Amino acid sequence: MSNEKNHIANERVNELEARVNSLERQLKRQKIARKNAESFLETYSQDAYLANQALRKSLQASKQRERELLYLSRSASQLGANNTVASFIFSALESAVEFCQARCGKAFIVKNGDMVVGDDNKVLTPNEGWIEANDLSTLIVNELPLTLTEGYAHWCVNAVERDDTKKEARVIHFMHELADNEFAWLALLTEDDNLDEETLYILDTTKHYLNFGLRYQLKSHKLSHQEAAISTMQEDRKQLEERLVSADKMAMLGQLAAGIAHEINNPIGYVRSNTTVAKEIFNDYQSALEQIGDLCREAGGHIASTFERLEKDYALKDSAKDIAEMFEESSEGIERIIDIVKALRSFSYPNSDKRTEISATEAFQTAIKLTNNLYRYKNNVIFCEPEHDVTFKGNSGQIQQVLVNFLTNAIYATAEGKNITLKVERDNDNVLLIVEDEGAGMSAEVLNKVFTPFYTTKPPGEGTGLGMSISLTIVEEHGGKVDIYSTEGVGTRVVVSIPCSSPED
Repeated sequence: MSNEKNHIANERVNELEARVNSLERQLKRQKIARKNAESFLETYSQDAYLANQALRKSLQASKQRERELLYLSRSASQLGANNTVASFIFSALESAVEFCQARCGKAFIVKNGDMVVGDDNKVLTPNEGWIEANDLSTLIVNELPLTLTEGYAHWCVNAVERDDTKKEARVIHFMHELADNEFAWLALLTEDDNLDEETLYILDTTKHYLNFGLRYQLKSHKLSHQEAAISTMQEDRKQLEERLVSADKMAMLGQLAAGIAHEINNPIGYVRSNTTVAKEIFNDYQSALEQIGDLCREAGGHIASTFERLEKDYALKDSAKDIAEMFEESSEGIERIIDIVKALRSFSYPNSDKRTEISATEAFQTAIKLTNNLYRYKNNVIFCEPEHDVTFKGNSGQIQQVLVNFLTNAIYATAEGKNITLKVERDNDNVLLIVEDEGAGMSAEVLNKVFTPFYTTKPPGEGTGLGMSISLTIVEEHGGKVDIYSTEGVGTRVVVSIPCSSPED
């Protein structure tokens, strides 16, 4: 009985041992599987981490490439987007500051040793734009070799300590020669001492854009000036051609006037002679009529009464008086016509080289006659005739041309009812021919241009702009000068000074 129990107990022990062995083997397999799983998981985690790191680096590299491409594209687009060298330089600075993620940047132009653009305390920042930053501006400028006169081949880097952070940083700078003794500078200040070599490489790549762009701007600027100059020359040429045509017409008109004056001269001579003879005949007729009246009154009676009746009916005395006045007026008118014809003929030949003795009084009187129709119903022309006339050597036609021009300008500038005064004075060895008006006067700007050829203040079609310059030339050819004094709202005084005749002359 006990043996059987022992046998059953042994079998249970054996079963338990077998089960324990089975569980131990199972546990061992699970440990091995777990260990394998942990090893796989660790390997996977490492691979995932490495892949993630590689992805981050690729993403950073991609963003860097994107910034580089954007910077290069923006630099290229700036070549034709700016109208001036300064605007191109500041655009390039803005792109460089953004690309390098710099703390700030500064651009300026140095000419003949002086900073002509960018001479201030402003710096360009990525986020705030242009700000006042004296310390940063001074730090950048002090690090630049401004006395350098040769352009950079590459961007240069200087190590500096920032005053605001007390940390080391970098100043990246580039210089390009614009023209003789004129240089453009670009400078960047980094946040810290970290500086990627690839960034410098990209900046060096864009220096070609900077060089080309600056040259392009300079050439465009010169081309624009040349185009503007050509346009001005074409406009001046057009105006010159129009005025030359006008001057040619005036010359032809002068020749025509001279021919008409010559043609008028002959018939007016007949009229003058016939008027003189008719006046003498009328005077004889009037004397005879008076003698007949005396005889009739001496005879008395019917003869005397009949003569008195006829004299009264026909108003012989009043008629004789009116006819005498008509003869006087006709003679005066004929003489005026003759004077105008003479003045017109002499005025129409101003280019003769012949110099004669000229009376200042007669020269003014001739000018007054020639311009009579311009001022007759408009202004009061007062000639202050000198007590003693002054003479000088010159071309009478040219002198008359000068006086007519100045008198015409005075009439044009003087309002209706105002006075124009002509004077002859002597100043040592010079005769002064003076034209004073109570006109609008001239500003300093107009006065400075008054002798410029083709400059005129008259409306289009009313002046060629040549009268004053020609008058000045004529006076200077006579050894004289022209002085003009003018006050706006008061009037103008023109003084022509010409040497008097010397005793040897």
